[in-house]
Amino acid sequence: MRWIYAIHNRLNIFQKVLIANAVLLVVTGVGAAVLAVHVRQLSLVERWLHDQALTVVLMAFLAAGLAVSLGINWVILRVAFLPLFRLREIMDDVRAGQFHARAPAIVGDPDVAAMGSIFNEMLDRLDEYRRATASQVLRALEEERKRIARELHDQTSQVLTSLLIHLDLLKERLGDDAPEDVTRKLAFIRHLTSDTLEEIRRLTFDLRPTILDDLGLVPAVRWYVQNVLEPAGIDVELVADGFNGRLRDEIETALFRIVQEALTNILKHSRATRAQVLLRREPGGVSAEIRDNGVGFNPRQAIPGVGPDPGRGLGLFGMRERAALVGGRIELHSRPGQGTRLRVWIPLDGPAAPADEGGAGKEVAIGHG
Repeated sequence: MRWIYAIHNRLNIFQKVLIANAVLLVVTGVGAAVLAVHVRQLSLVERWLHDQALTVVLMAFLAAGLAVSLGINWVILRVAFLPLFRLREIMDDVRAGQFHARAPAIVGDPDVAAMGSIFNEMLDRLDEYRRATASQVLRALEEERKRIARELHDQTSQVLTSLLIHLDLLKERLGDDAPEDVTRKLAFIRHLTSDTLEEIRRLTFDLRPTILDDLGLVPAVRWYVQNVLEPAGIDVELVADGFNGRLRDEIETALFRIVQEALTNILKHSRATRAQVLLRREPGGVSAEIRDNGVGFNPRQAIPGVGPDPGRGLGLFGMRERAALVGGRIELHSRPGQGTRLRVWIPLDGPAAPADEGGAGKEVAIGHG
Protein backbone atom coordinates (compact mmCIF):
# COMPACT_ATOMS: atom_id res chain seq x y z
CA MET A 1 0.00 0.00 0.00
CA ARG A 2 2.92 2.34 0.60
CA TRP A 3 3.94 2.36 -3.04
CA ILE A 4 0.35 3.18 -4.03
CA TYR A 5 0.34 6.08 -1.55
CA ALA A 6 3.71 7.31 -2.84
CA ILE A 7 2.50 7.22 -6.46
CA HIS A 8 -0.72 8.97 -5.43
CA ASN A 9 1.24 11.85 -3.88
CA ARG A 10 3.37 12.32 -6.99
CA LEU A 11 0.52 12.45 -9.49
CA ASN A 12 -1.36 15.65 -10.24
CA ILE A 13 -5.11 15.91 -10.66
CA PHE A 14 -5.04 15.55 -14.45
CA GLN A 15 -3.01 12.34 -14.23
CA LYS A 16 -5.28 10.92 -11.54
CA VAL A 17 -8.43 11.64 -13.54
CA LEU A 18 -6.80 10.12 -16.63
CA ILE A 19 -5.90 6.95 -14.73
CA ALA A 20 -9.38 6.78 -13.18
CA ASN A 21 -11.07 6.89 -16.57
CA ALA A 22 -8.59 4.36 -17.95
CA VAL A 23 -9.46 2.00 -15.10
CA LEU A 24 -13.14 2.43 -15.86
CA LEU A 25 -12.57 1.62 -19.52
CA VAL A 26 -10.60 -1.50 -18.60
CA VAL A 27 -13.26 -2.70 -16.16
CA THR A 28 -16.02 -2.07 -18.68
CA GLY A 29 -14.07 -3.81 -21.46
CA VAL A 30 -13.30 -6.85 -19.34
CA GLY A 31 -16.92 -7.14 -18.30
CA ALA A 32 -18.12 -6.90 -21.89
CA ALA A 33 -15.61 -9.55 -22.99
CA VAL A 34 -16.73 -11.96 -20.26
CA LEU A 35 -20.34 -11.46 -21.26
CA ALA A 36 -19.56 -12.04 -24.95
CA VAL A 37 -17.70 -15.29 -24.23
CA HIS A 38 -20.57 -16.51 -22.09
CA VAL A 39 -23.09 -15.77 -24.82
CA ARG A 40 -21.05 -17.57 -27.50
CA GLN A 41 -20.95 -20.72 -25.39
CA LEU A 42 -24.74 -21.03 -25.49
CA SER A 43 -26.33 -23.20 -28.22
CA LEU A 44 -28.98 -21.87 -30.56
CA VAL A 45 -31.70 -23.75 -28.68
CA GLU A 46 -30.52 -22.37 -25.36
CA ARG A 47 -30.41 -18.94 -26.87
CA TRP A 48 -33.98 -19.33 -28.12
CA LEU A 49 -35.28 -20.84 -24.89
CA HIS A 50 -33.56 -18.41 -22.65
CA ASP A 51 -33.92 -15.32 -24.78
CA GLN A 52 -36.07 -13.49 -22.27
CA ALA A 53 -33.99 -14.57 -19.30
CA LEU A 54 -30.81 -13.69 -21.15
CA THR A 55 -32.13 -10.22 -21.80
CA VAL A 56 -32.88 -9.75 -18.11
CA VAL A 57 -29.45 -11.07 -17.13
CA LEU A 58 -27.80 -8.81 -19.68
CA MET A 59 -29.62 -5.74 -18.42
CA ALA A 60 -28.84 -6.62 -14.81
CA PHE A 61 -25.18 -7.15 -15.66
CA LEU A 62 -24.99 -3.84 -17.47
CA ALA A 63 -26.71 -2.04 -14.58
CA ALA A 64 -24.38 -3.61 -12.06
CA GLY A 65 -21.39 -2.76 -14.20
CA LEU A 66 -22.56 0.82 -14.52
CA ALA A 67 -23.10 1.13 -10.76
CA VAL A 68 -19.67 -0.34 -10.02
CA SER A 69 -18.05 1.95 -12.58
CA LEU A 70 -19.75 5.03 -11.14
CA GLY A 71 -18.79 4.02 -7.61
CA ILE A 72 -15.17 3.48 -8.55
CA ASN A 73 -15.14 6.77 -10.44
CA TRP A 74 -16.61 8.64 -7.45
CA VAL A 75 -14.09 7.18 -5.00
CA ILE A 76 -11.09 7.85 -7.24
CA LEU A 77 -12.17 11.39 -8.09
CA ARG A 78 -13.02 12.12 -4.46
CA VAL A 79 -9.53 11.09 -3.40
CA ALA A 80 -7.99 13.01 -6.31
CA PHE A 81 -9.85 16.25 -5.53
CA LEU A 82 -9.56 16.06 -1.73
CA PRO A 83 -6.61 18.52 -1.61
CA LEU A 84 -8.69 21.01 -3.62
CA PHE A 85 -11.58 20.63 -1.19
CA ARG A 86 -9.25 21.44 1.71
CA LEU A 87 -7.91 24.49 -0.10
CA ARG A 88 -11.49 25.62 -0.79
CA GLU A 89 -12.30 25.43 2.94
CA ILE A 90 -9.39 27.76 3.73
CA MET A 91 -10.56 30.18 1.04
CA ASP A 92 -14.05 30.18 2.56
CA ASP A 93 -12.55 30.96 5.98
CA VAL A 94 -10.63 33.91 4.54
CA ARG A 95 -13.73 35.17 2.76
CA ALA A 96 -15.65 34.96 6.06
CA GLY A 97 -13.16 37.32 7.68
CA GLN A 98 -10.58 34.95 9.18
CA PHE A 99 -7.65 36.76 7.58
CA HIS A 100 -5.08 34.84 9.61
CA ALA A 101 -6.15 31.47 8.14
CA ARG A 102 -3.52 29.73 6.04
CA ALA A 103 -3.57 26.65 3.84
CA PRO A 104 -1.91 23.67 5.55
CA ALA A 105 0.90 21.67 3.97
CA ILE A 106 -0.98 19.78 1.26
CA VAL A 107 0.11 16.25 0.38
CA GLY A 108 -1.40 14.12 -2.32
CA ASP A 109 -1.06 16.50 -5.27
CA PRO A 110 1.99 18.59 -6.22
CA ASP A 111 -0.06 21.07 -8.26
CA VAL A 112 -2.49 21.76 -5.41
CA ALA A 113 0.43 21.97 -2.98
CA ALA A 114 1.96 24.66 -5.21
CA MET A 115 -1.41 26.45 -5.33
CA GLY A 116 -1.63 26.36 -1.52
CA SER A 117 1.89 27.73 -1.18
CA ILE A 118 1.17 30.56 -3.64
CA PHE A 119 -2.13 31.27 -1.87
CA ASN A 120 -0.33 31.57 1.48
CA GLU A 121 2.28 33.88 -0.03
CA MET A 122 -0.47 36.10 -1.43
CA LEU A 123 -2.20 36.23 1.95
CA ASP A 124 1.08 37.05 3.71
CA ARG A 125 1.80 39.90 1.30
CA LEU A 126 -1.74 41.24 1.57
CA ASP A 127 -1.52 40.99 5.35
CA GLU A 128 1.77 42.90 5.40
CA TYR A 129 0.35 45.56 3.08
CA ARG A 130 -2.84 45.80 5.14
CA ARG A 131 -0.91 46.18 8.38
CA ALA A 132 1.46 48.75 6.90
CA THR A 133 -1.47 50.73 5.54
CA ALA A 134 -3.40 50.45 8.80
CA SER A 135 -0.32 51.57 10.74
CA GLN A 136 0.09 54.65 8.56
CA VAL A 137 -3.62 55.45 8.75
CA LEU A 138 -3.79 55.05 12.53
CA ARG A 139 -0.61 57.05 13.05
CA ALA A 140 -1.90 59.85 10.81
CA LEU A 141 -5.27 59.69 12.54
CA GLU A 142 -3.73 60.05 16.00
CA GLU A 143 -1.55 62.94 14.86
CA GLU A 144 -4.55 64.69 13.31
CA ARG A 145 -6.61 64.09 16.42
CA LYS A 146 -3.81 65.47 18.56
CA ARG A 147 -3.54 68.58 16.36
CA ILE A 148 -7.28 69.26 16.39
CA ALA A 149 -7.51 68.62 20.13
CA ARG A 150 -4.64 71.00 20.75
CA GLU A 151 -6.29 73.72 18.67
CA LEU A 152 -9.60 73.23 20.44
CA HIS A 153 -7.89 73.38 23.82
CA ASP A 154 -5.54 76.27 23.10
CA GLN A 155 -7.85 78.43 20.98
CA THR A 156 -11.54 77.57 21.12
CA SER A 157 -11.59 76.70 24.82
CA GLN A 158 -9.59 79.81 25.69
CA VAL A 159 -11.97 82.02 23.70
CA LEU A 160 -15.01 80.51 25.41
CA THR A 161 -13.39 80.84 28.83
CA SER A 162 -12.60 84.48 28.10
CA LEU A 163 -16.21 85.00 26.99
CA LEU A 164 -17.47 83.59 30.30
CA ILE A 165 -15.21 85.96 32.22
CA HIS A 166 -16.42 88.98 30.23
CA LEU A 167 -20.04 87.95 30.73
CA ASP A 168 -19.48 87.80 34.49
CA LEU A 169 -17.78 91.21 34.43
CA LEU A 170 -20.64 92.62 32.39
CA LYS A 171 -23.17 91.24 34.85
CA GLU A 172 -21.29 92.81 37.77
CA ARG A 173 -21.09 96.17 35.98
CA LEU A 174 -24.81 96.19 35.26
CA GLY A 175 -25.54 95.37 38.89
CA ASP A 176 -28.97 94.81 40.32
CA ASP A 177 -30.49 97.72 38.39
CA ALA A 178 -30.20 95.91 35.04
CA PRO A 179 -33.48 95.25 33.22
CA GLU A 180 -34.88 91.78 33.81
CA ASP A 181 -34.85 90.80 30.14
CA VAL A 182 -31.16 91.80 29.86
CA THR A 183 -30.29 89.76 32.96
CA ARG A 184 -32.24 86.80 31.60
CA LYS A 185 -30.48 86.98 28.22
CA LEU A 186 -27.07 87.29 29.88
CA ALA A 187 -27.83 84.20 31.97
CA PHE A 188 -28.94 82.32 28.87
CA ILE A 189 -25.80 83.31 26.95
CA ARG A 190 -23.61 82.31 29.87
CA HIS A 191 -25.38 78.95 30.21
CA LEU A 192 -25.05 78.33 26.48
CA THR A 193 -21.36 79.29 26.52
CA SER A 194 -20.70 77.06 29.53
CA ASP A 195 -22.41 74.09 27.87
CA THR A 196 -20.44 74.69 24.68
CA LEU A 197 -17.19 74.83 26.63
CA GLU A 198 -18.03 71.56 28.37
CA GLU A 199 -18.85 69.94 25.03
CA ILE A 200 -15.57 71.21 23.59
CA ARG A 201 -13.71 69.66 26.52
CA ARG A 202 -15.50 66.35 26.01
CA LEU A 203 -14.76 66.45 22.29
CA THR A 204 -11.13 67.28 23.02
CA PHE A 205 -10.87 64.25 25.29
CA ASP A 206 -12.46 61.98 22.68
CA LEU A 207 -10.06 63.23 20.04
CA ARG A 208 -6.90 63.00 22.12
CA PRO A 209 -7.15 63.09 25.91
CA THR A 210 -4.47 65.35 27.28
CA ILE A 211 -4.61 63.38 30.50
CA LEU A 212 -3.25 60.40 28.56
CA ASP A 213 -0.25 62.42 27.40
CA ASP A 214 0.29 64.09 30.77
CA LEU A 215 -0.47 61.36 33.33
CA GLY A 216 -0.64 58.07 31.46
CA LEU A 217 -2.97 55.16 30.80
CA VAL A 218 -4.59 54.50 34.18
CA PRO A 219 -5.68 58.11 34.93
CA ALA A 220 -7.06 58.43 31.39
CA VAL A 221 -9.12 55.24 31.72
CA ARG A 222 -10.30 56.30 35.18
CA TRP A 223 -11.40 59.70 33.82
CA TYR A 224 -13.30 58.04 30.98
CA VAL A 225 -15.04 55.64 33.37
CA GLN A 226 -16.04 58.38 35.80
CA ASN A 227 -17.20 60.87 33.17
CA VAL A 228 -18.80 58.62 30.54
CA LEU A 229 -19.98 55.28 31.93
CA GLU A 230 -20.87 56.13 35.52
CA PRO A 231 -23.14 59.08 34.59
CA ALA A 232 -25.01 56.61 32.34
CA GLY A 233 -25.84 54.45 35.36
CA ILE A 234 -23.26 51.69 34.83
CA ASP A 235 -21.45 50.54 37.98
CA VAL A 236 -17.80 50.19 36.97
CA GLU A 237 -14.93 48.63 38.91
CA LEU A 238 -11.48 49.71 37.75
CA VAL A 239 -8.48 47.70 38.95
CA ALA A 240 -4.94 48.74 37.99
CA ASP A 241 -2.06 46.49 38.97
CA GLY A 242 1.67 47.05 38.55
CA PHE A 243 1.67 50.49 36.87
CA ASN A 244 4.63 52.11 38.62
CA GLY A 245 5.83 53.99 35.55
CA ARG A 246 4.85 55.13 32.08
CA LEU A 247 4.58 52.87 29.04
CA ARG A 248 5.73 53.68 25.54
CA ASP A 249 3.49 56.20 23.83
CA GLU A 250 2.30 53.81 21.09
CA ILE A 251 1.43 51.14 23.65
CA GLU A 252 -0.48 53.56 25.88
CA THR A 253 -2.35 54.96 22.89
CA ALA A 254 -3.26 51.53 21.49
CA LEU A 255 -4.36 50.17 24.86
CA PHE A 256 -6.39 53.25 25.73
CA ARG A 257 -8.17 53.27 22.37
CA ILE A 258 -9.00 49.56 22.73
CA VAL A 259 -10.36 50.04 26.25
CA GLN A 260 -12.25 53.15 25.14
CA GLU A 261 -13.87 51.29 22.23
CA ALA A 262 -14.81 48.36 24.48
CA LEU A 263 -16.38 50.67 27.07
CA THR A 264 -18.19 52.60 24.34
CA ASN A 265 -19.65 49.32 23.06
CA ILE A 266 -20.82 48.51 26.59
CA LEU A 267 -22.51 51.89 26.80
CA LYS A 268 -24.16 51.69 23.37
CA HIS A 269 -25.02 48.03 22.85
CA SER A 270 -24.69 45.82 25.93
CA ARG A 271 -27.46 47.19 28.17
CA ALA A 272 -25.19 46.28 31.07
CA THR A 273 -25.58 47.50 34.64
CA ARG A 274 -22.13 46.44 35.84
CA ALA A 275 -18.70 46.37 34.23
CA GLN A 276 -15.15 45.63 35.30
CA VAL A 277 -11.87 46.91 33.86
CA LEU A 278 -8.66 45.09 34.85
CA LEU A 279 -5.36 46.69 33.84
CA ARG A 280 -2.20 44.74 34.62
CA ARG A 281 1.44 45.39 33.89
CA GLU A 282 3.22 42.05 33.75
CA PRO A 283 6.91 41.08 33.43
CA GLY A 284 6.80 40.93 29.64
CA GLY A 285 3.80 42.98 28.69
CA VAL A 286 0.61 44.73 29.67
CA SER A 287 -2.95 43.42 29.59
CA ALA A 288 -6.45 44.81 29.84
CA GLU A 289 -9.60 42.83 30.50
CA ILE A 290 -13.09 44.30 30.18
CA ARG A 291 -16.15 42.41 31.40
CA ASP A 292 -19.84 43.27 31.54
CA ASN A 293 -23.12 41.62 32.49
CA GLY A 294 -24.90 42.76 29.34
CA VAL A 295 -26.91 40.94 26.71
CA GLY A 296 -23.85 39.54 24.90
CA PHE A 297 -23.72 38.63 21.22
CA ASN A 298 -22.45 36.05 18.75
CA PRO A 299 -18.84 36.95 17.80
CA ARG A 300 -19.18 35.07 14.49
CA GLN A 301 -21.74 37.65 13.39
CA ALA A 302 -19.43 40.58 14.21
CA ILE A 303 -17.42 40.43 10.98
CA PRO A 304 -17.27 43.69 8.98
CA GLY A 305 -18.47 43.39 5.40
CA VAL A 306 -20.26 40.09 6.06
CA GLY A 307 -23.99 39.70 6.54
CA PRO A 308 -26.89 42.14 6.17
CA ASP A 309 -25.07 44.88 8.15
CA PRO A 310 -21.69 45.53 6.45
CA GLY A 311 -20.70 48.05 9.13
CA ARG A 312 -21.15 45.63 11.99
CA GLY A 313 -17.96 44.58 13.72
CA LEU A 314 -15.87 47.54 12.59
CA GLY A 315 -15.12 48.47 16.20
CA LEU A 316 -13.85 44.98 17.00
CA PHE A 317 -11.89 44.93 13.74
CA GLY A 318 -10.27 48.25 14.67
CA MET A 319 -9.36 46.94 18.13
CA ARG A 320 -7.71 43.86 16.62
CA GLU A 321 -5.78 46.03 14.18
CA ARG A 322 -4.53 48.35 16.92
CA ALA A 323 -3.42 45.39 19.02
CA ALA A 324 -1.72 43.67 16.08
CA LEU A 325 0.21 46.80 15.12
CA VAL A 326 2.02 46.75 18.47
CA GLY A 327 2.47 42.97 18.46
CA GLY A 328 -0.52 42.21 20.67
CA ARG A 329 -3.60 40.07 20.42
CA ILE A 330 -7.25 40.19 21.47
CA GLU A 331 -9.42 37.41 22.87
CA LEU A 332 -13.19 37.83 22.81
CA HIS A 333 -15.66 35.64 24.68
CA SER A 334 -19.36 36.38 24.43
CA ARG A 335 -22.67 34.55 24.12
CA PRO A 336 -26.19 35.94 23.82
CA GLY A 337 -27.56 36.56 27.29
CA GLN A 338 -24.27 35.85 29.09
CA GLY A 339 -22.34 39.11 28.83
CA THR A 340 -19.00 39.78 27.16
CA ARG A 341 -15.37 39.42 28.18
CA LEU A 342 -12.62 41.00 26.11
CA ARG A 343 -8.93 40.60 26.89
CA VAL A 344 -6.05 42.33 25.12
CA TRP A 345 -2.38 41.58 25.70
CA ILE A 346 0.45 43.73 24.32
CA PRO A 347 4.13 42.83 24.71
CA LEU A 348 6.55 45.44 25.97
CA ASP A 349 9.58 44.13 24.10
CA GLY A 350 8.56 41.13 22.00
CA PRO A 351 5.61 39.15 20.63
CA ALA A 352 5.80 36.21 23.04
CA ALA A 353 3.08 36.06 25.68
CA PRO A 354 4.12 35.56 29.30
CA ALA A 355 2.45 33.55 32.00
CA ASP A 356 -0.48 35.15 33.83
CA GLU A 357 1.34 36.79 36.71
CA GLY A 358 0.59 39.85 38.79
CA GLY A 359 2.77 42.84 39.53
CA ALA A 360 3.38 45.13 42.41
CA GLY A 361 1.75 48.41 43.25
CA LYS A 362 -1.88 47.37 43.12
CA GLU A 363 -4.46 50.12 42.82
CA VAL A 364 -8.21 49.65 43.07
CA ALA A 365 -10.82 52.25 42.18
CA ILE A 366 -14.49 51.36 42.49
CA GLY A 367 -17.05 53.52 40.76
CA HIS A 368 -20.70 53.75 41.64
CA GLY A 369 -23.12 54.49 38.86
